[in-house]
Amino acid sequence: MVYKLVTAKGPIFIILFYAFIAFFLTINDSGFSKTWSIFLMIFCIVSFYIKTEFIINQDNMNYKIRILHFVFFEKKLSPSDLNKIVFNRYGWAMKGASLKLYKGLNLRIVHFLPEDVMLQLETFAINNNVSISKSKDYLLLERREKNRQE
Repeated sequence: MVYKLVTAKGPIFIILFYAFIAFFLTINDSGFSKTWSIFLMIFCIVSFYIKTEFIINQDNMNYKIRILHFVFFEKKLSPSDLNKIVFNRYGWAMKGASLKLYKGLNLRIVHFLPEDVMLQLETFAINNNVSISKSKDYLLLERREKNRQE
């Protein structure tokens, strides 16, 4: 199943707004501040088009970061690449997971939609004999979620 990352666009709009103000205030200057504001505007505009997706299949996982439609980063993971999956609590009531790899950087799975990504990760780990670790806070969130469903 395909999961897509939800990013906050509000802070990027604020930074872009300040960059436009800085650019127009320094329009007659030819110094560092004008170059910096142009760089900041380009960075903000490009960051609107960054998309992250996480795909879980029966026997592998795929993590992609795209800018527009070009793949910027792609990591294909088989169960033999995973050391363990650590389920943690991120923020006040957000569940998340960290994929600990034998080689390479660890991947953090937080704020992906649809929200059943943690259940699918746990199912993937059980089916493919990958070790799982859950923090006390994560177990508290699971118990709280069960109580709300009942």
